[in-house]
Amino acid sequence: MLTRRISQARRLSNQILPLSKIDRLVYVLTRKKLDCLVIGVALVSLTVGSTLAQPQDPDAGGMAGESPGPPPLPPGALRLVNFTWDNGRVAICAEEPGPPIEQGTRFTLRTRVWVRDATAMRQIATSAGTCDPAWSPDGSFLAVVAPDGLWKLSGDLRLTSHLVDSRHSEVPANEFDHRVFAAPQWAPDGSAVAVLVSNAATGWVEVFDARTGMTLYSSEPETYEFTWESDSVSLRFGSRVIRLP
Repeated sequence: MLTRRISQARRLSNQILPLSKIDRLVYVLTRKKLDCLVIGVALVSLTVGSTLAQPQDPDAGGMAGESPGPPPLPPGALRLVNFTWDNGRVAICAEEPGPPIEQGTRFTLRTRVWVRDATAMRQIATSAGTCDPAWSPDGSFLAVVAPDGLWKLSGDLRLTSHLVDSRHSEVPANEFDHRVFAAPQWAPDGSAVAVLVSNAATGWVEVFDARTGMTLYSSEPETYEFTWESDSVSLRFGSRVIRLP
């Protein structure tokens, strides 16, 4: 199963198509195991309450009439990684040109997140490695994962909070732990966010309080797929349903 996923991820990495969330996670794990690319981090220092959206030239012709589907690539981007729609606006993760960015002994892919609405295409002012945007159920917030953890932005992109830091406290400031976050999913009521987590050896699921960032649940290793149940306090892993503590 893992070998087949690895093969699929390699093929997808060379296509101008959005990667599924699970294939992107396996792609990260594969690159780590092969020492071809180690996911590291580079996130600019952000102050809570700072402006995140930087307007670019608008490119929104026909936006109101568009049906949800692959959006246009942001200016200068190479490849669409993933995207998510919300009431006529779309958050886009795309890869930029250039080599991986070195951060100490680690490297990170040049992915960024943009939001396109009826008036503009705006890039979220974070550095390389930010990806996997996910709107909250009511559209009030946008979650993204970055090399240093999980971030939550207000729906208008003006406010941000570093909800969960994926680094261990004993790691020096210029180095980062091996944990990589991917594929955030909001609980149906918006009270929590679940993410896929990986390190050099395995993957699992963690759930965080959407307001405080407190860890609510951590799954067993070798867990790569899940869905929320409608009650917002249970997760389904195949045929198993786990209720959060």
